[in-house]
Amino acid sequence: MQSILQVVLLGLAITVVLVTIREQRPEWGFILRVGSGAVLLLLVAGPLTRVAGEVAHLATLANVRGIYLGLVLKVIGITYLTTFAAQVAYDTGESGTAWRVEVAGKILILVLSLPLIAAITETVLKMIPS
Repeated sequence: MQSILQVVLLGLAITVVLVTIREQRPEWGFILRVGSGAVLLLLVAGPLTRVAGEVAHLATLANVRGIYLGLVLKVIGITYLTTFAAQVAYDTGESGTAWRVEVAGKILILVLSLPLIAAITETVLKMIPS
């Protein structure tokens, strides 16, 4: 609970500062946005590591193959990183760049998912009588 309070209070404080300096010093606003995003990510890095450990433990209990767990974790990582990068681009007024980052992330997720899609397709085809 303490982590969420830190994140929320820091987010609110940064928002107040950004609103205050936005018009007078826009270059400082950009630096503050990017820096605060990095600090907020660092604040949640510990809990995120714990989540990854728990997911690995659950996958072991469920007898899930490691390749699938790795795929899920990579997809989650790509999702968070592309969302962060796209939001930074949106904040700077670069909506075209943000859109490209989002599309690139989706394409990478699709490429990573191809082995899983192929395995599911093969399994379904084996179940269908010929």
